[in-house]
Amino acid sequence: MKPHPEKSRTPWIRPLPERVVNKIAAGEVVERPAAAVKELVENAMDAGAERIEIIIEGSGVKLIKIVDNGCGIPEEQVEVAFGRHATSKISAFDDLENLYTFGFRGEALPSIASVARLRMVSRPSGQDVGTEVIYEGGVLQSRQPIAAPPGTCVEVENLFYNTPARRKFLKSEATEARHISRIATALAIGRADVGFSYTLNGRNIFALPPGQSLGERVAGILGGKTFVDVSGEYGPVSMTGFVGAPDMTQNNRNGQYIFVNSRFIYSPVLSHAIAAGFGELLPAGRFPIGALLVTVDPSEVDVNVHPSKTEVRLSHERDVHEAIRKLIKEALRQDGIIPAFHRPEDSGGASGGPSRGAGPDNRIPGIGGGDTANVDFVRELYRQSDPAPLRPDTAPPRVDRETGEILEDHEHRSDAAGGQDAAPGPSVGFRLVGRFSDLYLLLQAGEDLYIVDQHTAHERVLYEEMLRRVDEQSINGQNLLFPAQVELSPIQLAVFDESLEILNHSGFTVSHFGGRTVNIEAVPAVMAKRAPEKLLVKVLDDIGSLRKGGYDLKKAMAQSIACRSAVMAGDRLNDDEAVHLLRMLLECRDKYSCPHGRPTFIKISRSDLDKQFGRG
Repeated sequence: MKPHPEKSRTPWIRPLPERVVNKIAAGEVVERPAAAVKELVENAMDAGAERIEIIIEGSGVKLIKIVDNGCGIPEEQVEVAFGRHATSKISAFDDLENLYTFGFRGEALPSIASVARLRMVSRPSGQDVGTEVIYEGGVLQSRQPIAAPPGTCVEVENLFYNTPARRKFLKSEATEARHISRIATALAIGRADVGFSYTLNGRNIFALPPGQSLGERVAGILGGKTFVDVSGEYGPVSMTGFVGAPDMTQNNRNGQYIFVNSRFIYSPVLSHAIAAGFGELLPAGRFPIGALLVTVDPSEVDVNVHPSKTEVRLSHERDVHEAIRKLIKEALRQDGIIPAFHRPEDSGGASGGPSRGAGPDNRIPGIGGGDTANVDFVRELYRQSDPAPLRPDTAPPRVDRETGEILEDHEHRSDAAGGQDAAPGPSVGFRLVGRFSDLYLLLQAGEDLYIVDQHTAHERVLYEEMLRRVDEQSINGQNLLFPAQVELSPIQLAVFDESLEILNHSGFTVSHFGGRTVNIEAVPAVMAKRAPEKLLVKVLDDIGSLRKGGYDLKKAMAQSIACRSAVMAGDRLNDDEAVHLLRMLLECRDKYSCPHGRPTFIKISRSDLDKQFGRG
C-alpha cells in the first residue's frame, strides 16, 4: 500500500489569512443572529447612545439594522474599527479588572462583516458629514462621505451567506426571532435610561422612552400586575431589581433577566438563587420572572470567559448567591406582598367551645377524618395550641338584600360564654361562612372574602410541625403487628441508602433485609392506616424527586409526610375543625403556600366583587 501523499512530507506551519481567521472567530462571536444584535447594540450603548432603534427582518438573516445617536466614529477611525482586536474600550490587560464597558475584545465588527454584507454610516457630532463603508465577506467594497445625523447606523444583510454550514444549522425563523426578542428585551431592561425601539418584520414590538426607572421599564416590557422591589445591599453585593409575585411564574427561565455590572448574563447559579429566594412559594416546575441588576466590585468579576460575553466568573459566587436569595426572600415577606390574615385577639378562655377531646364522630378538631383521625401527635398539637375555637352558627346568617353582604346576627349565634359572641366579627378577625365542594373553606374578614384550600392549608401546618419534629427526632412511630417487606427498584434503593438514618428518626423503623428488599417494623403514627409497603415506596419516590429539586433530606422527609397525611378533597371538616385548622395555619411561618408552592388561600376583595357585578 502506498503512503498517503499528505503523510509522505512534513506539514508546513503557516499563518492563516485574515479573512479565514475572521470567519473562524465569527463562529464563536456570532453564533446566531441574536448574537449579532447583542454585539451591535452593546456597541451603541458604549458609544453613549440615548436612543437605540432595532429593526429586524427575516429573523435577522435578511436584515439587522441598529440605529443610535451615540458619539459616532471619526472618519479616520472607521476602517480601523473593522480591524481585528481594534477597540477603544481597553488599552492594557489590567483594564480587564476594572471594566465598565460592554465590549473590549475588538472582534464583533470584523466577525460580523466577514459573514455578511455590512453597511455602516457614522458621524460624530463635531463633523459636518458622515462616513459610509460597505463590507462584503470581510472585504471593503466602498467608502465615501455621506449626509447623516449624528450617531451610527449599522445594516447587516444576508447573514451567513458565505458560511452555508452555519446557516444550515440555524433554527426556524420563529425560533431565531424568539432569541432576538429575548436579547432585545434584556438590553432594554438593563439600560432603562436609554430609549429603545424594537421592530420585528414590520411590527413594532415595543417603543420605550429614555429616562425611565427600572420598575417602569420592567412593568412596561414584562407586563403583569404586581412586581416586588428587591433592591438592597447585602455583603459585597448591591442589587436593584424587581421580581413577579408568586402567581406570575412561568414554566421556563425565559422571564428572568440577570445582569452583573449592567452586563446581561446567563447563570444557572444566580438563577437558582432567585428560585431559592421564593422557596416554598414557588410551585414545582415553575420559575419566577423579573430582572435583577447586580453590582459587585469589577475586580471580582472575570468577563473574559467566552467570546460571546454572556458568561462571567465570580470570585465570590456563593456570597452573590446568598445575597440574591436573602434580598428576594425578605422582599417577599414585606407587608402587602401577599394577602395576610390578622389573628383575632385571644379571648382569655372566656368564650365557650367544644371539648378538646374527640368529637361525636371521634375526630380531632382541626383535622379531617380518614387516615389522620385519632393521631396522638395531632391531639397533642390541639391541646397545646389552646385555640378556643369558634362555635358554628346555629342558623344561617342574615344577608343584606341590596348589597349581598353577610351580616352579623347576634340573634342567631350561640351564646355559650356569658353573652359574648363565640365568633368575632370582621372587625376583630375572621369567621367561617361556608365551604365549597368539601375542599374549599370560605371565610369573611372585614371587606374581604378568603377562599382556603383545606388540603394545602393542612399540608402547610403538618409540614412545619414535621420539620420541627424531624429536627428534634420526636416523630412518634407506630409499630406494626407483623413486620412487612418490600422490594425496591435500584433507584429507590439508592434513595433508601441515602435517607436510612433520617427515615429511622422520622417514625419509621426500617432496615435492609437482603438484596433489594427492606424490612419495615414501624411507620409514622400519622400514616399508620396506610399500607406500609406502599407508604415507604411513595415516601422514597417523594424524597428522590425533592432531592433533585435541591431539597435537603430533612425538608424532603417532612414534606413527604405532610403531603401524605393532609386531609384530601372530600374529607369533610366540621366547623370547629375548619376554624381550628385556619388558626393553626395563621400561626405558621410561611402561611401563604403549601410546601409544593401551591397557594393555601386566595383573597377576593369587596371592591373586586363590586366591579364584577357592575357596582363599581
